[in-house]
Amino acid sequence: MKLFVGNLSKDATEPEVRELFSPYEPVLELHRPRDRETGSPRGFAFVTLADRDVGEKAIEALNDSEFAGRKLSVNEAEDRGFRRPAPRIHEEDDITSGKTKPVDDRPTDRTGKKVRYKSI
Repeated sequence: MKLFVGNLSKDATEPEVRELFSPYEPVLELHRPRDRETGSPRGFAFVTLADRDVGEKAIEALNDSEFAGRKLSVNEAEDRGFRRPAPRIHEEDDITSGKTKPVDDRPTDRTGKKVRYKSI
């Protein structure tokens, strides 16, 4: 069972989080996402336990409990399914590096259709 552990202190280390879940072993996986820019841990983790019964016991015992000076939020992780990639932020270098989109500036006829150029 995969659990979401929210409101984790950014100072809490991975071994400390593993120790927190040690009564509910085996911990199959511990994933602590990090901030892309700073590399520091974000305020949550995903913990995968061996089976549903153990996971439910962990939720019951650890949800709203105190850890590293913060009140934890522990519940079953939800599958988010397919996510679109984050929108790309254009940097000034993109504009000046010659990366441009093609522009269709052909004239239109009376019906609004683009006029095709004929090659000679």
